[in-house]
Amino acid sequence: MVNSSKKRWIWAAWAIIWPASLFMIYQQTNLDELQWLDLGAFTALAIIVALFPIMVNQIPVFFLNGITLVIFLNFGLFIELIITTISVTIVLLQVRISKTDLYRIPLNYMMFFLMSVSAAWVYSLFDLPGTASQALETPMHIIGILAYSMTLFLMNHILITLTRRYVYNKRDKIFERSFFWEIMTTFYILPAALMLHLLYHKIGAVAVIFIGFSIVSTSYILRLYYRSSSMNEHLRLVSEIGHELSAQLNVKETLDLFMERIVSLVPVDQAYLYDITDGKNLKLIRLYDPKARSKHQQGDKKKKGEGVAGSVWLKKKGSRYGKRKQWIDLWKKTAPSHSESLMCLPIERDNKIIGVLVLLSEQRNVYEKYQYMLVDLLANFMAVSLLNAQHYEHTKQISERCALTGLYNYRYFDEALKKFFRQTDHVASLSLIMMDLDHFKQVNDTYGHEAGNDVLRGVAERLRKIVGEQAVLARYGGEEFAVILPECNSAKAAHLAETIRATIAHAPFEVKNTLDMEQTVKLAVTVSVGVASYPENSEDHLALVRHADRAMYVGAKQKGRNRISVYHQLKQPAPENIPS
Repeated sequence: MVNSSKKRWIWAAWAIIWPASLFMIYQQTNLDELQWLDLGAFTALAIIVALFPIMVNQIPVFFLNGITLVIFLNFGLFIELIITTISVTIVLLQVRISKTDLYRIPLNYMMFFLMSVSAAWVYSLFDLPGTASQALETPMHIIGILAYSMTLFLMNHILITLTRRYVYNKRDKIFERSFFWEIMTTFYILPAALMLHLLYHKIGAVAVIFIGFSIVSTSYILRLYYRSSSMNEHLRLVSEIGHELSAQLNVKETLDLFMERIVSLVPVDQAYLYDITDGKNLKLIRLYDPKARSKHQQGDKKKKGEGVAGSVWLKKKGSRYGKRKQWIDLWKKTAPSHSESLMCLPIERDNKIIGVLVLLSEQRNVYEKYQYMLVDLLANFMAVSLLNAQHYEHTKQISERCALTGLYNYRYFDEALKKFFRQTDHVASLSLIMMDLDHFKQVNDTYGHEAGNDVLRGVAERLRKIVGEQAVLARYGGEEFAVILPECNSAKAAHLAETIRATIAHAPFEVKNTLDMEQTVKLAVTVSVGVASYPENSEDHLALVRHADRAMYVGAKQKGRNRISVYHQLKQPAPENIPS
């Protein structure tokens, strides 16, 4: 984004340099012998060619240089500058720049002015004699014309590179795609331009029709070719992205990758990805807004038919707009500022809409029909990949979770603990809390196993609220639970263990006595807790589990239950009496 200060400097430089320089060149120009009919023919040709620019990396490439060469040779620098300015204006009108980008008009005027003046100056260094009709009679004349054309080409590339670097702050490659298209068009148009010049002096302005038709038709054909080539390249990218998405087995990573690839595939300043949560609302699950201009946040909801996204969901049909005024009434108060082009399409799977994607750009008419098709294709890839990731995560959750409590099971706990120890270079400390519900067998024998299950679920719920997201909370087996605490020493772990003990003992659990007409009863439950830590008193994962288990049974269970015990605080018996 170009800041206001740079825009003011661009306007000021143009206002000072361009009119004054143009007036000085005008004073040195003789317009008395100007053939206005011939000039009109060349002007018409330049305007027609300007109607078919090839947009390469947002840079217009067109066959103007060859035509301006002929105009320069026959009518002089001043006329060439005027026609170039008219042609550049035609190109800018096609791009349909927004109000915030109006500075691009004086910027382009200045760039083409410098190109024309530099090329004319280089040509004048040859000091070639004769009239325009003699411009190709000697080798030096031809060398001068080649120097003129190469100066135009080099100045164009230099000015574009400097502008993108110092005005737009973009560090592009020096030799990128637009550079090679400029070379191709320059070398193609030069022979045609010279032929036009020669034929003009033989048969007059009618030569513009014969040669001009060839130039215009070739320009149009190359524009179609570039679009086709660009579409094929994008299709290849979509295919690669589709394979990337299909390889993802995580829902979050699938959505993140989709958004990352979308904004690299088409011009995007803001992107919104909505999920249909309950059949009634759209929920914003991903937001791309690098300039922080959106009034929306992830988690925002829209109703069916509300806004652009809700309207697309309701109509089950995507939309593509080129101007802000075409969609602003649909979006209303929360419409993102500066946005012009908009593309919105439903995301479908199995003929059912599962989400909506909204893309916005600050440029007008930037989204073409083929780009809509590409995004739609990629969205379908994402929908299928998302389903695969959801199935994988569900299957993985079943294998890793305890079906009763929803906590991790012993298998996951064991693998997670081993993984932490494999990463000891990144983990300074690690603590383990082991806990066992006191007299739990009596609960099952007195009130039934369903009552025991209710207690286990209640304990799991309280543990979830206490330990936080960084810890690994697992049902170790039966009535035993375990908590892995990365980056936690024994003092912090003991404090958390006491919080767990007090929380469980503080309030009774309501359960149904399945052995007595399912009467609701309140059970007071306590827990014995053991704590061990690495590297304070354990060297590996087996020692950590063994020491936490010993602290729980010897230090808590055998000392009266409903208490915590830290391994290093235990009174260690003789080695032969230590149970293994």
